Amino acid sequence: MKKCIPIAFTILFLVLLLIACNPNDNIIYQSDDFKVYPNRVEQGEHIAIAYSADHISSNYPGLNKMEWKLEKKLDRYPSYKSNQVLLNAIYQLSLEEIEKNIAPDSTFDTGEKWKGVWTRDISYSVILALAITNPEISMHSLMQKVKDGKIIQDTGTGGSWPISSDRMIWSTAAWEIYKSTGDLDWLRKVYFIIKNSTEDDLNVVWDYQKRLFKGESSFLDWREQSYPDWMEPVDIYNSYSLGTQTVHYQSLNVLIKMGTILNKDVQKYQDISHALKASINDKLWLPKQKYYGQFLYGRKNHMLSERSESLGEALSIIWDVADEKRQKDIVSNTPITKYGIPCFHPQIPNIPAYHNKAIWPFVQAYWNWASTKVGNMTSFKWGIANMLRSTSLFLTNKENYLISNGDFNGTEINSDRQLWSVAGSLSTFYRSLIGINYTADHLEFRPFIPREYKGKQSIKGLRYQNAILDIDIYGFGDQIESYSLDEKYYRHAIVPKEMTGRHKIEIKMNNKAPQDSKIKLVNDLEAPETTTLRFNENTLSWHKKESADHYHVYQNGELLLETRDNYMSEVNNKEPIEFQVQTSDSLGNLSFLSEPIYVYNSEYERLVEAEDFDFNSKTSYVVLSKQKNREFYFKIRIPRKGKYFIDFLYANGSGPINTDNKCAIRSFWVNNTYSGSIVFPQRGDRNWTEYGYSNPIAIDLKNRHNLFKISFEEFNNNMNGDVNSVRIDKIRLIRKR
Repeated sequence: MKKCIPIAFTILFLVLLLIACNPNDNIIYQSDDFKVYPNRVEQGEHIAIAYSADHISSNYPGLNKMEWKLEKKLDRYPSYKSNQVLLNAIYQLSLEEIEKNIAPDSTFDTGEKWKGVWTRDISYSVILALAITNPEISMHSLMQKVKDGKIIQDTGTGGSWPISSDRMIWSTAAWEIYKSTGDLDWLRKVYFIIKNSTEDDLNVVWDYQKRLFKGESSFLDWREQSYPDWMEPVDIYNSYSLGTQTVHYQSLNVLIKMGTILNKDVQKYQDISHALKASINDKLWLPKQKYYGQFLYGRKNHMLSERSESLGEALSIIWDVADEKRQKDIVSNTPITKYGIPCFHPQIPNIPAYHNKAIWPFVQAYWNWASTKVGNMTSFKWGIANMLRSTSLFLTNKENYLISNGDFNGTEINSDRQLWSVAGSLSTFYRSLIGINYTADHLEFRPFIPREYKGKQSIKGLRYQNAILDIDIYGFGDQIESYSLDEKYYRHAIVPKEMTGRHKIEIKMNNKAPQDSKIKLVNDLEAPETTTLRFNENTLSWHKKESADHYHVYQNGELLLETRDNYMSEVNNKEPIEFQVQTSDSLGNLSFLSEPIYVYNSEYERLVEAEDFDFNSKTSYVVLSKQKNREFYFKIRIPRKGKYFIDFLYANGSGPINTDNKCAIRSFWVNNTYSGSIVFPQRGDRNWTEYGYSNPIAIDLKNRHNLFKISFEEFNNNMNGDVNSVRIDKIRLIRKR
C-alpha cells in the first residue's frame, strides 16, 4: 500500500504540470496593448478565442454577432494547418469570406457594403491571394474592368482619369494570374489591353521632363483625406505620388515580360522603365529619414512631402524599385504604430478617420510581405500579430480601423469582409509564412517563420498550373535547410511549371532566428496645421498657427529662411516669384506646404479672351467637346521671347468635384510641337459658372506670332467615353523671367 503513494503523487504532479504547461498559454506576441496566444487574443477586457479551426468567439463591442462558425464548404481551396489553432481559424474564416464575396455573375464583390468590381480593389486583391485561390473568377473580375480594349479607371477625384491613374495595377494582377495558371491565351488577351492603356498614359500622364507619372496616390482617392485642403483635382493631377509611381513601374515591367514571351518589341518600355526607376530614387528618396516621400506637389515648382506613404514604401520593396540597402532601411525606418502601419505618417489635423488616422489591413499585408522579403523578423512578428488581433476580435476582415485604439468604430466608412482585407489576411499565409513566389518559369518557396510559430505548417491541395501540391514545412527560421519534392532532395526550392499531377513537398527550416532587426514604432501623431498666405504692398504674410514653433519660407522651391514671425516685408518682385510657407512645431514635425502664391508685376501677365478666336461664338466663352471645336487654334503675338507658363480659366459642370468620370482632357500644341496634356477636372455637377484654372504648362515662345492648338486626340478619351466637354473663358500667359 505504501508503494502506491509515490505513484499517485507522481501522477498528480504530471497532471498539474500539464495544466501549468498548457501550450495555449504560451505568449506568441505581447505589447502594452494586446497579447496573442496560440488560441486567443486578449486586448484588455476584450477577448477572442479560437476553439477550433471552425469556431471563434469574441466579446468585442459593436459586433453584429459574437461568434464565427464555419458555414461554407471550402473543399475547392487549399487547406492549411499549423500548431496554432488561432492561425488555422483565421485562415478558414478568411477563405469563407472570399467565398461569400463571390457574386452571382462569378465576379468578386468588393465587400459586404461594396457590391460590384472596382479596378484597384480587385487588382490588389488578386496580387495578394486571389490568383492563388480563385484564378478563374479573378480573370472574369478583371475583364469586367476593361472597356474598348483598355483598363477602366474607376470614378473618383475630379472625374477620375487622368487625375487618378493607378488603374495600371490591373497589369500586375493579370500577370500574377498568368504565372499561377500558365494560360497563354490569357496572356495574349491581356497584353494588348495593357499595351493600349500604357500608350494612353504615356501621352497623358507621363512627364517626359521629370520622368515620372502624374496623378493621385494609389487607393488614397478621397482628396481631403491625404492632401492639403488647397489642392484641387488639377493640382493632384499635377503631382507625382510614390504609390502611383511604383504601380506604373511594375506595369511597365509586366508589359516587358509579357512582350518578351510573345516576341514583341519592348525596347521603348524598357527605356521608360529604367528612366522612371532612376527618377523615383533621385526625386522621391529622403536620405535623412531613409524612406521615400509621399509625393511631389506644387504648381510652378514642385517640392517633396516628407510624410511616409506606406503602400508605396511596401511596393517599392516588393517590386525592387529600391535597391537591397534601401529596402532594409525602409522597413527599419518607416513609422509604424502599435495597431499597425498607418496609410501615411504623420496624420492631418482636423480631418476625420478614413485614410487619415486609420490602418488598412491590405496595406498591412503588403507591409508584411515586404518585411519578409528583407528578412526583418521583428517587423513581421509585429505585422502578423496585428492581423490576428483585428480579424479575430472583429470576427471579420474589416476595411479599416483607427490608429488611436485599434477600433473599427469611428471611421467614416467601413465594411465587413472587405475583399482586399480578406486577401491580405490570406497573403500572410501564402506570401510570408509559406513564402509562395511565382515567376514566369516556376514556383519557388521562401518560408519566413518566427520562432513563436514553430512546429509544422501544412498546405494541402495548392494548385499551380497543372499540378496539385501538398506542402509540409517543419521548424522555424528564415532559410530552408532542406527541400524535397516527391522524396527527392533538391538544392533549390522550386516547382517547374511543366509539372503535372499531384506532388508532395517537404521543407525543413534552419531553426535559426535571423539577426536582430529594428522597427520604428511611433505614437499616433498629427502634423501641424497648414497655414495660408497673403501678399499686399510688398509684404508676404501668413496666418499664425497655435502649434507652430517657427515657419519655413520657400522661394521658387528653395528654402529662403526660417522665422518665428508671420510676415516677410520688402519682397522684391521684379521677376515672378512663387512663395510657400511650412509650419514646424517644437519637435520638428512639418505641416503641408501652404498654397503657393505667385507674385509678379502685371507686365509679366497677358490675359486673352478665348472667344476672340471663335468667330461663331455668341458667348463669353468657347465650348470644346467631342462634337464641337475638336481642334481649337489661336495666335498670340509675343513681344519678348522666353519661357512662359500657359493655363486656361475653365468650367466643367459635367459632374461633382469628388467623383464621376467626365474629366475633360485635351492635347496642347505650340508652333506645331506637342507640349503636353491639359486637364479640366469637373468642378460641380451642372455648375457651369464655377471657374478655375487648368494645369500650367511650361513653354518656350518666340518674339513673333506663335500658333497654339488645343486638340482632341483618341488618347484624350476619358473613362466616360461620350461626355468630354469644357468651357474655356480666358487664356493666361505668364512670363517666367
